[in-house]
Amino acid sequence: MRFLVEPDAAGRELKQGFRLLRADQDETLHSALRQVVQSQPEFASWAPSSLCFYYTDAVQVGGRRIAEHNPRIAQMVGIWSLATVEQGSGARRDLVLDMYASRERLRAAAGANLIQLHEAEAGFRAATDTSGTEYRQTIGKTQLVWSGRTAGDSTRVEQPIVETWQVPGARGVTWSVQLALSPAWARALAGSLRVEGKGDLAKALKASPIRFVGPFYRGGGGQLRFTR
Repeated sequence: MRFLVEPDAAGRELKQGFRLLRADQDETLHSALRQVVQSQPEFASWAPSSLCFYYTDAVQVGGRRIAEHNPRIAQMVGIWSLATVEQGSGARRDLVLDMYASRERLRAAAGANLIQLHEAEAGFRAATDTSGTEYRQTIGKTQLVWSGRTAGDSTRVEQPIVETWQVPGARGVTWSVQLALSPAWARALAGSLRVEGKGDLAKALKASPIRFVGPFYRGGGGQLRFTR
């Protein structure tokens, strides 16, 4: 999910040593957000933000493999990030505002390694009409409900998806994190998103002039590498 965060609200989330990256200065800005900025220049100073959910059968943390006994239950890891620049160097260093996990065993394993994963609930079911599937995520005081389906043909993903972030951890630790995701296929999504609640995430999403969801990736695997 890609959206824009109002500068004052985004500024309250900043950590020392970072400054916001304006949407009109983001060379990698998604085309859907770029169209909003071009047609509504009042949002040019807003900060690009993304919220991604990764569903996996199993997660390897160090030498420990964490999997559910029920193969139909996927583990979810969520990452909310904000486009930022490192002060001094001027280098792009996106900041992770929060990370989530839907399983206690995974949160405990991460916590033992000074990585903070907050609790989230995730589930999906067939929608009551013909719209496809309904996905629900509860993150603190924020509830997200997306109803929709995949659209168009699947396209093979030829190159890995690589993201890098700075992540505040436990006991004052700051992690440099790289995500290397190698999905097999990608498809566009068609549907609607409903945002409920009064959490910081809900407020940011409700205020955004756009909430673009997609694409949907499937297959393959990925790795989150934490260094400090």
